[in-house]
Amino acid sequence: MMFIRMLLAWCVAGLFMAAVGAEESWLSKAGYGVMVHYGVFNVDKWPIEKYDELVEKFDIERFVDQVADTGASYVIWTLGQNSGLYCSPNATYDKLVGTRKTSKRDVPMELAKALEKRGIRMILYLPTRAPQRDEAARLALGDTLQNEKPTQEFMGNWEAVCREWSLRYGPLVSGWWLDGYYVRDGWKDFDQPHNARTWSAALRAGNPDSILAFNPGSRRHKAFLRVNEFQDYTAGEMPDLSETPTSSPAPAGMDWQVLVYMGRKWGQGGQPRFDGPTLLRYIDSINAQGGSLTLD
Repeated sequence: MMFIRMLLAWCVAGLFMAAVGAEESWLSKAGYGVMVHYGVFNVDKWPIEKYDELVEKFDIERFVDQVADTGASYVIWTLGQNSGLYCSPNATYDKLVGTRKTSKRDVPMELAKALEKRGIRMILYLPTRAPQRDEAARLALGDTLQNEKPTQEFMGNWEAVCREWSLRYGPLVSGWWLDGYYVRDGWKDFDQPHNARTWSAALRAGNPDSILAFNPGSRRHKAFLRVNEFQDYTAGEMPDLSETPTSSPAPAGMDWQVLVYMGRKWGQGGQPRFDGPTLLRYIDSINAQGGSLTLD
């Protein structure tokens, strides 16, 4: 977080916002936010006890202080990704996979409450599919590989898992960013019991005002699409600061958001790829056009 603090803290004074109408959502007026990949990455089959130990050490207040210093309006926080381990209790998930793989400590709950006190919103990140590096969990959930069509069994199970988290956090969570929405055929079949409509309803079970983004990929022609009728803002995954609401407009009725990594790659640190003046110019430009920037 340190490099974000240095580059963005001074941007707040110079940031200007576009005039917006009352009908526009909070995201269109948010300016910018930060995303944090919190979890186990590139390490497979950690015992839950080791994961619990690390989760217990996370300093919520220090993190929130750092976020507040950046001037960010929101945080996108990963519940987990492909390791099969998640930083929030979920009895439904643990029952389905046959063993506990969710942490005892509820980091997102503590974090959301601490952020709320600072006027900062939280969006949660989840993959569209079962954890791809935990084969036992993937099979127990009834899922195939992510480049194959999802099964009805999996979609029903994943809805139940997501519903539990949504009900747990309620209005403390303002939205969801769903990764890996690559093979869409299974989700688009509304004649089946489980589909994009029923999944979206599960994600909004705790907060009907939650905004949703489904990520179909990082190419320009995909990043700013509406992939289903339930999507509220663009996934916006891009490698650079090249796109704007003018160059790649959002579909009607959707908010424009772009997500760019600051370090070496997604979820990695290293030397910042953009300097302060470059970021300030870009933030000013897209905010004036009604867009927001999320820095990973």
